[in-house]
Amino acid sequence: MAEKLALMFTALFIFSCTYSQGYIDHIKNQEYLKHRNKVDCNNLGGDNLSEKICANLAFQKSDSLLTLIYDSLLHKADEHFIDSLKFKVAKMQVTWRKFRDEHCAIIWDSYKDCGSCNLRAIAYLSCLKELTDGRIRELKKLYAVIVNE
Repeated sequence: MAEKLALMFTALFIFSCTYSQGYIDHIKNQEYLKHRNKVDCNNLGGDNLSEKICANLAFQKSDSLLTLIYDSLLHKADEHFIDSLKFKVAKMQVTWRKFRDEHCAIIWDSYKDCGSCNLRAIAYLSCLKELTDGRIRELKKLYAVIVNE
């Protein structure tokens, strides 16, 4: 009984932690984003601030899509009454998010001599987006496997 209760609390913790795919409020709330209405991401003029704004917005879009795919995957596991699948997917997502964040932290750190230059943020945000886009593809494949059981 105690093991089942512990497993249930662990699962609830993991599900609550993964609802937001990366705790990206610190990215969504950057001061420079107040200039986003002045930037056309489809026609960048080449200044680094605009590139940083667009990199941020592109990552936010990918993160939102990841959340939708992830939630759909958990919902599909619910439909099939596969609690162990939900737990495994949630645990896997926590692990993946940690990998993504650590990987991109290396990119951030590689620009340490750059100070607060925009290139550092652009490289970091591009890393987050690239890994998130890859994760979206992985979860879509996993979803297809579950649907076609």
